[in-house]
Amino acid sequence: MIATTSRPTGPPGYTETLSRTPGSAATARRLVRAALAAWDLEELAEDGALIVSELVCNAVRHARSRSVRVSVTRPGAARVRIAVVDKSMQLPELREPGGEDESGRGLTLVAGLAPAWGADPLPWGKRVWAELHGKETRTGGGQSPWVGDLIHDEDARRRGIVTDVHGGTVWVLRPEWGQRLWTSRRPDRLTLIMPREQMEDRR
Repeated sequence: MIATTSRPTGPPGYTETLSRTPGSAATARRLVRAALAAWDLEELAEDGALIVSELVCNAVRHARSRSVRVSVTRPGAARVRIAVVDKSMQLPELREPGGEDESGRGLTLVAGLAPAWGADPLPWGKRVWAELHGKETRTGGGQSPWVGDLIHDEDARRRGIVTDVHGGTVWVLRPEWGQRLWTSRRPDRLTLIMPREQMEDRR
């Protein structure tokens, strides 16, 4: 069963824990396709399915745990991050395979399809991820605000930080200081004050 994670802050995402078997790659592909369809980013579906297949197969070959965790998150309006977490501490290495050696071919494919990819060590394992970039959604000639952006809501007459976007139609915001949330269905009335990248640099 495909499970959607709901976060009070941060990007929306889909996650599923799968058994560490070759057959789990097919389930992971369905998860990726479901997430991209929900976000109207179907143009990334083919590359996303190939990437998650390679990441899952790599975890099946090298991890030692009974299961792996697949996640598909949306850190930007047209950015999607596909990740696989396992309990192996060994980080993957990108290298050109030679002859009959198939080791490394999967990551070569991932690196060729994804504008960015990497591996994050965890206390009990690792997370291998890859990002895909689609076409940016534009509203009123400018990029729509996204999670982490500091904006001014012209209708509410207040500043806030975007904490979530539901279906590309409802923007969830919280005040710069405080926790009381409000929503907006008018991205054209949300004026960008500081993009998320600069907000992260302030921390």
